[in-house]
Amino acid sequence: MACRSGRGAARDDLYPDDDWPLLEAALEVIGVDAVRLSWDDDEVDWHGFDVVVIRSSWDSVDRPVEFLAWSRAASGATTLMNPPATLEWNLDKRYLSDLHASGVPVVPTDWVTDESQWTVPSYEFVVKPSVSGGGRETARYEPHDGGEARRHVRRLLTTGRAVMVQPYVQRVDVEGEAKLVYINGEFSHAARVGALLEVGEGVLEQPWEKPVSVDEVSPTPAQLDVAERALAAAQAIVGSPALYARVDLVTAPTGDPWLAELELVDPSLLLRLDPTGAERLARAIQTQAHPHTHPG
Repeated sequence: MACRSGRGAARDDLYPDDDWPLLEAALEVIGVDAVRLSWDDDEVDWHGFDVVVIRSSWDSVDRPVEFLAWSRAASGATTLMNPPATLEWNLDKRYLSDLHASGVPVVPTDWVTDESQWTVPSYEFVVKPSVSGGGRETARYEPHDGGEARRHVRRLLTTGRAVMVQPYVQRVDVEGEAKLVYINGEFSHAARVGALLEVGEGVLEQPWEKPVSVDEVSPTPAQLDVAERALAAAQAIVGSPALYARVDLVTAPTGDPWLAELELVDPSLLLRLDPTGAERLARAIQTQAHPHTHPG
């Protein structure tokens, strides 16, 4: 299941997804029929599928109310992976507060709901809405950029969105982010992704299309520990395991891993980095369905 390439696009004009060709081929090898459809396609009867796997529904953050309503309706017609309770909890980044309360080390976050009560930090920082993806409406600021940052915060608040303000983690410029992919709760593969945000760049129109370096890496024991603690806490909160997850980590000034995000809705799983990753995901999907299934 995917999304259209843009607002007003035809029902079969879908946004590109690098994972899909690899997953489609892996599903075909094990005898599972699959088709890629847009979640908001009114002509689709979701009863016709044994399982619907949410993959590149990247406009969900632009239309969260519609997307969550669709997920609840679709789950009444078929098996939805990941399930609606997981989507609802994970679509808003305030889930990070729940994970922090569960003892997971999370990037320190100031949740702003009233711009007049917010003080511009004395260090480099990042402003973003609590519902966002791919760097949407996100920008990196220095303390002397306080006026611009305030306008950014004010604009987000006027649209009804909560605002996150976090210190910019300087080691991202050198080390990038570590993105650990899990399938059925088991570690699959990991990548190092280069820094996206730059000082003075402001809010980019389509930051997810900005080229950054992506390299396969082996996570450290400390990174695996934080990732697995985050996944265990999430499962305890939502009440069900995740078919897939991507755990994004950065390195704190102390050298310890901090959780940046736990992606359970529609993350890129970077399947091209591991030739067996698509096969593992395909078999995990197969276990969710009956023989000769038709996942969407």
